[in-house]
Amino acid sequence: MRKITAFFKYALVAGIIFGACFAIGAGSTHFLLQHQGENLADDGEESTIIDGERTNILFLGVDARPGETNSRSDTMIFASIDPKLKKVAVVSIPRDTRIDVPGSPLDKICTANMVGGPEMAVSKVEELLGTEIKYYVEMDFNGFEDIIDTLGGVEIDVQERMYKPSEGIDLYAGQQQLDGHDALAFVRYRDYVFGDIDRTSHQQEFIKALAQEVLKAKTVVKLLALAKQANKYIDTNMGLGDMVKMASWAPGFNSESIYSQTLPGYFFDETDSNGTLLQSYWVADLSLLGDLIDNTFEGKTVAAMVNVPVSYTNKVVKQVEPLESEDEEDTDEEDPEETRETQTASNDDERNWERSRLPSPGHGVGI
Repeated sequence: MRKITAFFKYALVAGIIFGACFAIGAGSTHFLLQHQGENLADDGEESTIIDGERTNILFLGVDARPGETNSRSDTMIFASIDPKLKKVAVVSIPRDTRIDVPGSPLDKICTANMVGGPEMAVSKVEELLGTEIKYYVEMDFNGFEDIIDTLGGVEIDVQERMYKPSEGIDLYAGQQQLDGHDALAFVRYRDYVFGDIDRTSHQQEFIKALAQEVLKAKTVVKLLALAKQANKYIDTNMGLGDMVKMASWAPGFNSESIYSQTLPGYFFDETDSNGTLLQSYWVADLSLLGDLIDNTFEGKTVAAMVNVPVSYTNKVVKQVEPLESEDEEDTDEEDPEETRETQTASNDDERNWERSRLPSPGHGVGI
């Protein structure tokens, strides 16, 4: 992967990767102009970006473990930047999105980076969205923590109790300033009713909160410190000339320029013959993907959860011995319709909880 100078890595991270997308805007551009004499442009690279054209980037948040060359992507975000519209369309792609990944034990899009690096991840998202992606940016979660700490934290409204001690997550509801550790906890937590699907909406909230943070004047004086951190944790195929070009767009963008959408679809579950969940996938609704990016630019978003097709059925992939049945209690005096609705809601809640506890591809249970 291409290694680039520390400052430009930071400009990329703070300006784009977490959705701030030029939020440091005039600040970073001013910094560049001030330091033209410091050989920042001596790399000899010219931008390959055509003025006015949309630029598509895939951002990967990876949970690297010791000894891993490539890691699965825990977070995958597609961003399309339109300098004419002065807007950014962000599409969050659930990590369990079902797609064929040659060489992977599971057909989940998060394993593409593990099998073939960011290049394969880009290829799979291009296949899914039907659009060309020119650049990728890959960031390790350790870098996320350090950068947020150097920024001085991010203020956000935590809407509910988030508690998962096995992952070091322990947040209370309320408006608060999150340090790096707690910010990472906020964007990684997925014990919601709909698991990773709900998590993507919270990540989008964080993106805007971060954009507001980096817009503050106090951020400019932290650029060099952030640059050193970003250099350790970021890999990208974007050249210096392209980054300079993007920096020149900066003054026209702000945190309100970001329009977000989660990849619409529905759950597909694999169970054993007793109904125990073995694997769960997110199946994208292909009928909505053709105009998804253009519609997102226009602010025309759709619900992440769509109606399940009539042909949809969960799949039994393993035959096991049937469970012993217990004597059922007499329910003659209960309203049958009310009982049925209560049982359905209970079953749905249980299944959603099971999905959040499934092992992640390549790592341990519930991570």
